[in-house]
Amino acid sequence: MQIRCYKCHKPFAVSHANVVAALDMMVEEDLNHYNAQCPHCRRANRISFEELKRAAPEWEAKDNQE
Repeated sequence: MQIRCYKCHKPFAVSHANVVAALDMMVEEDLNHYNAQCPHCRRANRISFEELKRAAPEWEAKDNQE
């Protein structure tokens, strides 16, 4: 997933594995967005759940029922 930093405007990639991990974390912790850190300026960039879901359409929330 390619995003552009809101501060320095340089593009950077968020790997598919990181997208899936972010989606899992967001569901587990009931978050509305994920903070992706820019590798150039270290600024946190908010990525919505919907944007992450579009980047990983095959992802499904895990049921934590035992």
